[in-house]
Amino acid sequence: MSEIIGRYGSGAGARVHIETFGCTANAGDTQKLRAILKRSGYQLVTDYKKADCVIVNTCTVTKRTELNVVKRLEELKKQGKHVIVAGCMAAAQPELVKSVLGEDTIMITPEELYPVMDFDFDKNSSVVGIIPISMGCLGECTYCIVKRARGRLKSQSPDRICSALRSAVAAGVKEIRITAQDCAAYGFDRTDMAVKLPELLRMLTEVEGDFRIRIGMMNPFTLLRIMDELLEAFESDKVFKFFHIPVQSGSDKVLSDMRRNYKVADFVEIVRRIRRRFHYCTICTDFIVGFPTEDEDDFRASLQLLEEVKPEKVNITRFSPRPGTEASKLKDMLARDKKMRSRTMSAIYHRMALEANNQLIGAELPVLVTERGDKGGVIARDPSYKTIILEEDLPPGSFHKVRVKDAKSTYLVASVVS
Repeated sequence: MSEIIGRYGSGAGARVHIETFGCTANAGDTQKLRAILKRSGYQLVTDYKKADCVIVNTCTVTKRTELNVVKRLEELKKQGKHVIVAGCMAAAQPELVKSVLGEDTIMITPEELYPVMDFDFDKNSSVVGIIPISMGCLGECTYCIVKRARGRLKSQSPDRICSALRSAVAAGVKEIRITAQDCAAYGFDRTDMAVKLPELLRMLTEVEGDFRIRIGMMNPFTLLRIMDELLEAFESDKVFKFFHIPVQSGSDKVLSDMRRNYKVADFVEIVRRIRRRFHYCTICTDFIVGFPTEDEDDFRASLQLLEEVKPEKVNITRFSPRPGTEASKLKDMLARDKKMRSRTMSAIYHRMALEANNQLIGAELPVLVTERGDKGGVIARDPSYKTIILEEDLPPGSFHKVRVKDAKSTYLVASVVS
């Protein structure tokens, strides 16, 4: 990878700045890029103005994100910066990149980074480390452009993943984010490997050290295939009781049009089984509002599902047609109607989340401090990965017991007990 930057004639010792858009998987790819560049003798700088070269690790999951990335590329071009484009836009929309930066633009695709399992775990900068366990997925969602960028499922070997975890722990990392387009699909592409996500999780939790693991997004149709074994693996104290399971819609008709390969009842059953096993946990889910075939009844079904399940965390995205996808050929809903639905759902979620968080005032919880706050204090995570704001100046990576004294819809405020 270092030879790609060398095409600009800078060579080892050149100053490189990396900017990252998008998901945790992209952030994991950035850690790979940092490791490659450091090993090759490049200097990583935090100020892009001082860089000889800027790598933009791109995302294009929605139109809004695409516009933000393009705007940034245009800004860097105007400032005369040498720009290398990595990430999903480099793979799925190379012609768009070239239209902004020129035909000779150098790009790095996720496919090129996939074999790399070296990461920049720097204990001086963060106690959080990201380890991608696979790339791509088994789905064929009609709206998703990421499939074009990351392709069919490719799972890393468990030995390489465990080795990466040991390196992270040795560097002082305390929170390990295991990520993929669909973590629950891990291993289903490899006939030579019997290890699936539950077995992998057991292997990871057997690594010595005081750390916590957060498992990333798991799609319902693959999660159902490993449900019992996965819940058993989640029993480890080293695993956050955090379950990110995107449902996308409360309408079976819309789920079929999206080609999600499960029904609403499947999602409800998954949540029921998780909560029966873990009383204190976080259910995180995603909704897409305004899908082209979503009518008023379908939207009401999503609202009903939201109120029935009461997930602790919800990500709401307004549908935007992505080039080359099946859904982009459908008639799009008016932007104002999508905005209205998004606001309606968001208001219901925040009301429910605040009510649930208020029930935790006075509770004492063990937490891991993960980062310093932008306005002072620190941010910590409890066993269910809830965000806890502490006003005390505590070192990242430290463990404490805290008492909750205030609640907002998206976080708790607490003070240290011990």
